[in-house]
Amino acid sequence: MTSIKELNDRLTKQPYVSGYTPSTDDAKLFSEIFGDNVNVVQWAARMATYYPSERAKMQPAPVESEDSSEIEDDV
Repeated sequence: MTSIKELNDRLTKQPYVSGYTPSTDDAKLFSEIFGDNVNVVQWAARMATYYPSERAKMQPAPVESEDSSEIEDDV
C-alpha cells in the first residue's frame, strides 16, 4: 500500500489487507501506520465508535486557562 486511500479502497472489498483473516501483512501495515503510538490507536478506536453524524454534533473543546499546558505537536 502506498496510501491510506489505497488501503481504504482495498478494505471495502475485504476486512483485512490480504483477505478474510488477519495476517502478518496486517500486522506489518498496522505497525507502519501507527508504530508505537498506542495512545493514537486508542483515540482512533474511541472516535470510531461515534457515527459521523454524532461527531458533527460534538462540542468544541473548553477554553483552557493560561496555567494549563498546551498539547505539544510532535508531528
